[in-house]
Amino acid sequence: MVYSFYHITDVHYYSKRNFLCDWRNMPQPDTQVCIIKSEEAFKKALEIIEADQDTKTVIITGDLTNHGESYSHEEVRDILKAFTERGGNPFVYTDNHDYPYFSIYSFDENGEKIPAEHLPEDEVRQMYAPFGRDKAFDTFDDGTTYIAEILPGLYHIAMGYDTEDKDSLRSPYFSDELMAWVKEHTDRAREKGATVICSTHRPVVAPSPAYAVVGKGHSFPNGETSMKQLADMGVRLFFSGHSHIQCMKVIESENGNRIYSVQTSCLAAFPPKMRKITVDTDAGTADIRTIDIELPDLGMSFTEYSKKGFLGIIEEIPYNMEHDVEAFANTQGGVSLPKEFILKHPKTVMFLGKKLNGLTYAKVAKFSKKYHNMKKKDYEAVKDKKFVNLLLEMISNLYRGNAPYSPDTVEYKITMGSLEKIEKIMKCFRVDSKKLLGGYTLAEFIEPLLYNSGIDDDNAVVSLD
Repeated sequence: MVYSFYHITDVHYYSKRNFLCDWRNMPQPDTQVCIIKSEEAFKKALEIIEADQDTKTVIITGDLTNHGESYSHEEVRDILKAFTERGGNPFVYTDNHDYPYFSIYSFDENGEKIPAEHLPEDEVRQMYAPFGRDKAFDTFDDGTTYIAEILPGLYHIAMGYDTEDKDSLRSPYFSDELMAWVKEHTDRAREKGATVICSTHRPVVAPSPAYAVVGKGHSFPNGETSMKQLADMGVRLFFSGHSHIQCMKVIESENGNRIYSVQTSCLAAFPPKMRKITVDTDAGTADIRTIDIELPDLGMSFTEYSKKGFLGIIEEIPYNMEHDVEAFANTQGGVSLPKEFILKHPKTVMFLGKKLNGLTYAKVAKFSKKYHNMKKKDYEAVKDKKFVNLLLEMISNLYRGNAPYSPDTVEYKITMGSLEKIEKIMKCFRVDSKKLLGGYTLAEFIEPLLYNSGIDDDNAVVSLD
């Protein structure tokens, strides 16, 4: 049997009715999501599915709207209804951005943010029930978890999660009761010869060490344990979003069973992608393909457009650090430094900014030459390049996946060599990098931002045996 379906996540739809001003002349009002183009991105994704002769089935794993605005919910519902009437087969659920947990805003005639209307959480869930929960043959607890036969012989379990206060954060987890309910259904599915896939909104396992630290509280503290349990239940594919990161990871249980964590990036942010999955039960494989969302009349690809909107401010940080301390402070020093500290020590900040911007590949290579076994001729072609540009690219790599700098490249060698030297210096001052970085060394923390040594983050054929 061959099954095909799509995975979309983090639509972050933002209704144009929220703009009382001319949105066409506005700069991108949200640095993380291209809300101005979110409607176009969602409609384009559904157009791609409608044109597919293989399947019209799609699972959408939460954050349907940007911040839960009433107008946005109404329009997403209407778009899904029209998609269904044209033969579409959506299975969706809502998550944190779909409820009034944030500052919910629209824009007045002057382009300034003003409060926007929102809907109660129960009403939001009921609004989308026809596109998921109502098609389920069983639900768990309050109905946020449901199991539905999305294609003949293919069951999808949309898993809700509980949260607990941990380190001042609301950490997600799957309860024992939920896992027992899932096992009941995977056992029944196995008896019927059916295939089961699962999904939730948040990443169960962190896509990278950097996300595990920076995004602490957003992935599951017991995530690997939960994934191994699911693997032993016979689940081989698990889909999620939330992180806006394009990533695939494989987790193997102690019993030798594998499960693939398939995290798809935000539909309306960098990089704007969706996935098509084809499961061949006879061959025991799943072919996972990534599709880039492209929109007309941008003057560039949507990927470049979204990157410019999201990373544009980050790319200005090194310059502002040296030349405009106030602007640097307004970005909170790239998120990590308190604004008050920056403004109190402007000369120190400018000095460090100048040093950072003055770093070249040659200078970094000289600093770490003891650790990378390179000669000057090995990096002659890039010796004058600014090293800060590589640091910025590593931020891009966190989100787009498939970091390209393999261990035989100059970039990899001088970076990892520098980290090794810094690690030794830290030890001299009795500073433990693992305590600072959640159990990771500097090398373990940074390496995935340089090179993807695991499964391809975009396209792969994986074994389901």
